[in-house]
Amino acid sequence: MKRIETYKHIAIIQTAFLGDVALSLYLTQKIRNIHPNSEITFVTTPSGSPLVACSTAVDNVITYDKRGLQTGLRGIKFISSLLKDKKVDCIISPHKSLRSTLLTFITKPEFSVSFYRSALSVVYSKRIKYFEHQHEIERNISLMNAFSDYTVSDIPTVELEFDEDDISYIDYKLYGTGIREDEKIVLVAPGSIWKTKRWGELYYARLCNLLKDLKCKVILIGSKDDWELCSGISVNSGAFNWAGETSIPKTLVLMKKSSLTITNDSSPTHFAGLVGCPVITIFGPTSPKFGFAPRGEKSKVIELHNLKCKPCTIHGSHTCPIKTHDCMIHINPKTVFEQALELLNL
Repeated sequence: MKRIETYKHIAIIQTAFLGDVALSLYLTQKIRNIHPNSEITFVTTPSGSPLVACSTAVDNVITYDKRGLQTGLRGIKFISSLLKDKKVDCIISPHKSLRSTLLTFITKPEFSVSFYRSALSVVYSKRIKYFEHQHEIERNISLMNAFSDYTVSDIPTVELEFDEDDISYIDYKLYGTGIREDEKIVLVAPGSIWKTKRWGELYYARLCNLLKDLKCKVILIGSKDDWELCSGISVNSGAFNWAGETSIPKTLVLMKKSSLTITNDSSPTHFAGLVGCPVITIFGPTSPKFGFAPRGEKSKVIELHNLKCKPCTIHGSHTCPIKTHDCMIHINPKTVFEQALELLNL
């Protein structure tokens, strides 16, 4: 095996969901810590690019619009040409898709590594075993076992840097909302692209009311697509609806100023982890054993354990396979509230 220090320019490919991108930043930080003189390029999606740009470990971000302008083989060849122009000599791909494998194959770096379970994994110079019940952060970092100068060590803290404009935006918005610096802010992110992973709107509203009774300032966050959902919760609870009003970097800044984030099994779980914000994650059809639980001492997982139908999927779906959605409707708002009390020290 070669040392990672052999390679001057390393590219990381991760074009999956936002949560996957967030969890790949620990691998990126590990590479930077071990090989501080390397140049690191990160290939990701249009939605993932602003997140990756916050990482001080990344030198270059290549935005790969795989479902838009750069779809198909032509898109793969275009991104490959960018990597070749940068003289990338090593590719590390935590993403297991065929598209990522083809991108690696066409780029032809001196060395490449991914998982045995990756599509057409024989393309890679080195393959690493994928442990299904290992945490995703550790799975990604396990790709470093392809290099002789890697030794197992603690999970690194991801170093992030934010634009002053993003910091000022959040400060001004909090001030304009009447939220003081000494008040506890609780963020609630109720959205998910998979409908079965969403806890009920009225349940979230009830939870927000309980939190407001403690004099917490509750802010609903999410993308523009979550605005209608958050609006319904806001109407029934009086929580502030900021859905669609904060970019990912701004959301991270807001999380740094918050006392707690409450969310479904979705990307805000991992955003909170990046900045050290305590988090409660509600798991319905999925399970933390797949490797996507929140990390850190100040995190809680809430799920039901007595359902034969759970977990039914690794990602979630748009409808419950047995039409009951028992995994979510039987999680009581008071249960979540009690866990919140512990993390808020109230």
